[in-house]
Amino acid sequence: MSKLVLIGGGGHCKSVLDVALRMNLFEDIVITDPDVKPGTQILGCSVVGSDDRLEQLRQEGFDHAFITVGSVRVDPLREKLVHKVSSLGFMFPIIQDLSAIVADSAAVGEGTFIGKNVVINAEARIGRHCIINTGAIIEHECNISDFSHISVGTTLCGKVQIGRNCMIGSRSTVIQCVNVGNSCVVGAGTVVNKDLPDDCTAVGVPARVL
Repeated sequence: MSKLVLIGGGGHCKSVLDVALRMNLFEDIVITDPDVKPGTQILGCSVVGSDDRLEQLRQEGFDHAFITVGSVRVDPLREKLVHKVSSLGFMFPIIQDLSAIVADSAAVGEGTFIGKNVVINAEARIGRHCIINTGAIIEHECNISDFSHISVGTTLCGKVQIGRNCMIGSRSTVIQCVNVGNSCVVGAGTVVNKDLPDDCTAVGVPARVL
C-alpha cells in the first residue's frame, strides 16, 4: 500500500482526509502545514511539520501527495504547491468518495478531489487538481480545466466549459453550453446563462459581471 502526504491542514484537509480514510488505500497518511503545531491530530492523522519536511518524507517512502489547501477565490498557491511537490517525485492520486457516481466514459485528472454525493455524467472531462465538492452535479460532456473548484451543491448543465483556476460558488448553476473563461469567480447562488470572459467576477440571477 502507498503512503500519502496531505499538504494543508485546514477545513478542506478534513474533507479530503475523511474520504481518503474511507478509500482504505493508504497504509499511512500524514499532514504538513506551516501554521499547525507539529503533533496535532486531524481525524487521527498527525501533522508532521511544514512543507520543508516534504523532501524527507519522500525519502521515508511517502510516494503520494495531495494538495489540501482549500480554494475560495482565484489563487495561484495550489498550482505553486503542485510544481514544488512534483519536483520531489511525488505522485498525485485521485481522491474520490465512495458515494460519488462517475460515469465510465468520464475522465478525471490526477490530484482531483471528488466529494460525497457528487455526480459526474457521461463524457465529462475533469482536469488536474480540481475540487469537485459535496453534492456537485457535472452533467454530460462538461469540460473543467485544471485547478478549478466546483463548490458545494453546484450544477453544471450539459456541455459547459469551465476555464483554468476558476471558483464556481456554492449552489450556483451554469446553464447548458455556456463557456466560463479562465480565472473567473462565480458567486454563490448565481445563475450563469451566458458566456463569461477571462478574469471576471459574476454574481446574481441571472449573472452580471462586476
